[in-house]
Amino acid sequence: MFCRVRHKWCRVTSFTDAPISWPRGQPLKERGGGGVVVNATLERAIRTESAESLRHFFGVTRGVVWRWRKAFGIPRAGTPGSAVRIAESSAKGAAAMKSKEWTAEELDRKSKLSKRLGLKPTGRWAVGGWTDEQRALLGTDDDEVIAARVGRTKGAVQAKRAVLGIEVFRQTAQRRDGGTCR
Repeated sequence: MFCRVRHKWCRVTSFTDAPISWPRGQPLKERGGGGVVVNATLERAIRTESAESLRHFFGVTRGVVWRWRKAFGIPRAGTPGSAVRIAESSAKGAAAMKSKEWTAEELDRKSKLSKRLGLKPTGRWAVGGWTDEQRALLGTDDDEVIAARVGRTKGAVQAKRAVLGIEVFRQTAQRRDGGTCR
């Protein structure tokens, strides 16, 4: 059989002991290096199925699946089967997080971790969003300075200023000849 991963002809030496018994082979005129022979049918499975399915049905390890996908240039979630498994896992994790009752201590720990990691507050939980005082500051100083004062990102300040049609702050500087420039 011709192996599409090794790009060599292989002699079939045995079959895997898996739900789908698959030929194992060794490249002709070589010692060692035996393994599952990847033909067109298995390549189609590699390109479409999840890594978990490949491991189960063909009796191979994670490392083997990773090498197969690398050989064919397939990214981590690059198959329809993997995308489905990742989406299922994400939905399950999200449901678990939503159903959890957070204690005040746990919320404080998460808050401290976010601050330590330098994560920016999003402001999405603030009642009513931007306050009148925060909106009044827009355009009165550099966006980065305003962002630090109101506890938001520079991008959030820029976006809010743009939505409200407020001009960018431009500081007037004195020129050496006594005139002013913008």
